[in-house]
Amino acid sequence: MYFLAACLIVVVLSFEVSFRRSWNLSRNSRGAAPAQRLVARRRALWPALCALICTLLVLIGFDHVQDKLGLSVTTNLMMLGASFFSGWFLGVIAGMDRG
Repeated sequence: MYFLAACLIVVVLSFEVSFRRSWNLSRNSRGAAPAQRLVARRRALWPALCALICTLLVLIGFDHVQDKLGLSVTTNLMMLGASFFSGWFLGVIAGMDRG
């Protein structure tokens, strides 16, 4: 139960951070050309992609020591990584300028 609460906290915090970043980048590029607005939106996605790469590297590392730690550790790390990535992605989508 505590682990699911931790996953929910990770989703909410990553959503909040990415929403603010994406909203600020979109707001600052309102008068810009469409290509510049697209670049600003891509800037908001970079931290999520870096987090995904780091999560995959950690999971690869834990795969080598899984026999010593157990399967639940790898599963919990996968859930935390998915929570972070989904919260960040939803925040970017919510913070984008629609028009």
